[in-house]
Amino acid sequence: MLDEINLTELKKLNYEQLDSLAQEIRQKIIEVVSKNGGHLASNLGIVELTIAIHKVFDSPKDKIIFDVSHQTYAHKILTGRAKEFASLRKFKGLSGFARYAESSHDAFEAGHSSTAISAGLGYLEAKKNFPNEIGEVIAIVGDASIVNGLSFEALNYLGDHQDQKMIIILNDNEMGISKNVGSLAKSFSSVRTKGKMRFIRKITPVTLHKMIEANSDEINLFQSLGFEYFENINGHNIKELVKYLSYAKNCHHSIILHVITKKGKGYLPAEEDQFGAWHGVPPFDIEKGIFKIDTNYTTYGHLLANFLVDFVKNNKKGNLLRVITPAMMLGSGLEFFAKACPEQFIDVGIAEENAAVMAASMAHARLIPILFCYATFLQRAYDEIVHDIARSSEHVIICIDHAGIVSNDGDTHQGIFDLSYLSSIPNITILAPKNGSEALSMLDYAINSLTGPVVIRYSKEKIAKEVVKYCYQPKWTVENDGDIAIITYGILYQETKEFIKVHNLKISLVNASILSRVDEEVLIKLALDKRKIIVYEEVYEKGSLGDAILRFYNQTNLYPKVKLLSLKNTFLEVGLRHELLKEYHISLEDLQKEIGD
Repeated sequence: MLDEINLTELKKLNYEQLDSLAQEIRQKIIEVVSKNGGHLASNLGIVELTIAIHKVFDSPKDKIIFDVSHQTYAHKILTGRAKEFASLRKFKGLSGFARYAESSHDAFEAGHSSTAISAGLGYLEAKKNFPNEIGEVIAIVGDASIVNGLSFEALNYLGDHQDQKMIIILNDNEMGISKNVGSLAKSFSSVRTKGKMRFIRKITPVTLHKMIEANSDEINLFQSLGFEYFENINGHNIKELVKYLSYAKNCHHSIILHVITKKGKGYLPAEEDQFGAWHGVPPFDIEKGIFKIDTNYTTYGHLLANFLVDFVKNNKKGNLLRVITPAMMLGSGLEFFAKACPEQFIDVGIAEENAAVMAASMAHARLIPILFCYATFLQRAYDEIVHDIARSSEHVIICIDHAGIVSNDGDTHQGIFDLSYLSSIPNITILAPKNGSEALSMLDYAINSLTGPVVIRYSKEKIAKEVVKYCYQPKWTVENDGDIAIITYGILYQETKEFIKVHNLKISLVNASILSRVDEEVLIKLALDKRKIIVYEEVYEKGSLGDAILRFYNQTNLYPKVKLLSLKNTFLEVGLRHELLKEYHISLEDLQKEIGD
């Protein structure tokens, strides 16, 4: 049915046929994600809801906006992309997120949380000018995204504009990336509990069930903001969903439908997951429910987390340490720390700004806050880093995961801008480890030897498990001797070193492990030796280390031949890291061409 399905035919199907379609879509998602990796559990949980939305509404005139948009796999299949679905998250294939270039049915591109309601407000304003082009505006928001400040800003605005109508679907599955945290998450839990009251009312005397209701939490937040609110809608019953969605379509005011779904529905390992392991997954064995991971390697996050557990247990300052993350416990490798040191682990949910300001005041109060965040999401806390951390030079350590080019996730999740936006801020020390040993040594140095804000940025790529901690020195190191010097850092340093070895090249290799300032001594020596210099980076060129090196040489009136091999004025598409390095002309083959020129 999938290859032939289109929205016109979908509207003709009866409920039994729609249920069969849901199972077919769910199986397709499991099959493709098991090969390509991707967001599994969130997409399995929203299949029936997506079908019901498309049965009731008329996309693309009706604007269906998925918050984050990582849960659009069923939407893609239903809107003419079923035959291409096997290319999901592959180079030149379908994006794992909504994408304007793919389809007019993708009403808003997003890869970050809590944008849907604000985006809907934009369409409502445009509808005043283009009423024949824009119909209903529907925002599908997860229960983890609704608690973000951006969602509340939009709700506050919408509640004050009673003349504008938006349909907000709160997709409540008790999980964000991991288990939800915070008082609102607990309030949503009480709404799920209240669904059981329907049964209790039938079997208890009136006085008893009134007493029970009086002592159960009541969600009045949305009504107080001026919205009609329906709770406890079964997100896997298409008939029930269609009933509520049809009502919402026909009413003339904004409405919130609180839909209860099961994250991972239809695939038992994902259904039973309580920690978020099946949220975003690598390729996996469907039958065994096991990820296809090379256990001979680890990640920077896991290494740093293990080091911090040891620090808490064995260092006299261990009780001062706090590890903070905005809903990235699993992705940042912090599950072991969270389990071993629960009193010193803080997950603030999807709230990067809150995490940064908390860290600032903790540092001012003489705690040792270490904030773990992906490079792409840390952008959202830029103001707080400038205003609350760097301005007063608080000793906050920020461990930036997923720095550099990130495989498969596309342009919204690349860690190529962090160096640009952080290097513009005074008082920050920025470090980039070449391997696990250097990462541990940098973290030890950051905790014990520095006083202001520190950033340690590292790749998502796998690294060797074997590490040796040493006394890190914040200066560049030079290996080998040659007429050409390559200045690089992080994972590119290791790859370049291996490249030089394999090709038996006589080239100087500089490990620029500290990025917040240039090593003037090294640069002056390279210039006086009249060496050609190649600065090799997988970051955006403006604000890069290469940019800083050129400024230094200009100020000192030294003008060696310097070539910057980095990302130009662009955003990246979907693809594996090695494919994107080649596509954007910063691969090792491109480096070889520069060496030869």
